[in-house]
Amino acid sequence: MRNASLIPLLLLVTAGHAQVIIDRSVILTGSTDTQRQVIGLEAPQDDTELQTAGTEGPGQYRVAGPVTGNTWTVVLPALNAPQPGTHVVVRAPLALPGGITLLLNSSGPYPVLLADGNALEGTDLAEGLLLSLVFDGSAFRVLNGTADLPRTCATGSVPVNRQFCMETTQRAPKNFFDAALECHADGLRLCRWGEFYAACERATELGLLQMTDGWEWTNNSSNEDNSVRIVGASGQCMSAGNALASGSADRAFRCCSTR
Repeated sequence: MRNASLIPLLLLVTAGHAQVIIDRSVILTGSTDTQRQVIGLEAPQDDTELQTAGTEGPGQYRVAGPVTGNTWTVVLPALNAPQPGTHVVVRAPLALPGGITLLLNSSGPYPVLLADGNALEGTDLAEGLLLSLVFDGSAFRVLNGTADLPRTCATGSVPVNRQFCMETTQRAPKNFFDAALECHADGLRLCRWGEFYAACERATELGLLQMTDGWEWTNNSSNEDNSVRIVGASGQCMSAGNALASGSADRAFRCCSTR
């Protein structure tokens, strides 16, 4: 409960729940916590009313339940229209591509922006992500930045899922070590065997080319010393084999990145 000695206190004084405003500090005295409390208050319906422990505890004045679509409709009975500095926490729904806006207690909708001023996109979000938002007077800013948002895929790559991105086309054949170094030089890495299979199964949908045209290097070792897993031959996503990391033929490859 808010410190009753610092703000006006609203007390219920009749069976009809009438309220009276006490515009002086109220000092709660007593030898125990039970004696130092105000009871009988209803949950606040306005942000000028005293916050009760029952509302404060579960965060009902700023934590929003499920919302829908890309225009998030949020109802928080303990707040009115947002004022600069209003802080809310929203659990993201499954959103669609496009910018996110927030309608708070029928006020708005207001754009939801990242700290750098760019719009928060539906494709940036995973369903259930908790976003801490503060109102700056014209928009809600994401306080938890991009730490919980997936990284943007590199040019020439597509997001396969929330975990990783993959290049759409093969790179020119090289030996395993040169292939690994080339990906690293571009801030990427060789794709893993499991990533290749997950992407290959959705190749048409994702716009991935040459997935089963011939062997590609992966970032997985195989069951022989100095041997690497290769994938993608014979027109089959599940095709896999072993190749020596040094001394074998040059092979195509593609780079991936963790989101």
